[in-house]
Amino acid sequence: MKKLSIFFCFSLLVFFIACAPKPAVKAPRIYPEDLSLEDVTEHAGKDIDVLKAIAEIRINRNNEPYDVVNASVLARRPGWIHMRMYKFGMLVRDIVIKDEAAYVLSGKDSPGLRQLAKEFYNAIFWWDDLEDGVMRSEGDAYVIRTDNKTIYVEKANLMPVKQYINVLETTILLTYDAPVENDGFWYPSHINLYAGDFMFSVALRKVIKNPGLGPFDFQTP
Repeated sequence: MKKLSIFFCFSLLVFFIACAPKPAVKAPRIYPEDLSLEDVTEHAGKDIDVLKAIAEIRINRNNEPYDVVNASVLARRPGWIHMRMYKFGMLVRDIVIKDEAAYVLSGKDSPGLRQLAKEFYNAIFWWDDLEDGVMRSEGDAYVIRTDNKTIYVEKANLMPVKQYINVLETTILLTYDAPVENDGFWYPSHINLYAGDFMFSVALRKVIKNPGLGPFDFQTP
């Protein structure tokens, strides 16, 4: 009976340890001193020409579940993106954007799809087109404003916090959290994108810096 009681207590201890909330991971402090806007854009995009993201995208419309897709996304500077979307392992959408021109290679075309692809690029390459912006300090963050967007970036590690993008008469909100590291490269593993009645919850399963490109990547008719 005593052994059974000890085993029961030990099992409870293991259960509570396993269920205890894990402390939030924070990216390490890399920049101890304040930077200029030029330094921010240089350090954030240093040695990055292409990023590949493997993601799960949960779509809500009017606060109700609408759809779930998996995506393989290639983003290449300046302004190129190739988004392949899958459901149940099958390719359902394949879109390439080059220099503002959109090519739908597979699946239905829609303005919302094109907008999602463009904002995915803006979410990943947040430091693009900031050269003519104005930067100020606000607590532990830099606030950078341009003609069409405002972005908040952590001073310590240049991790994006949130971003407002003005598109026509609409403001799109992007929020970032849950930083993770892959081969020394830190990135936010979760992005929420709010646009009108839609909310896209993007879980980045993996982000690879400067991957090799295949013969069909960014290929257009």
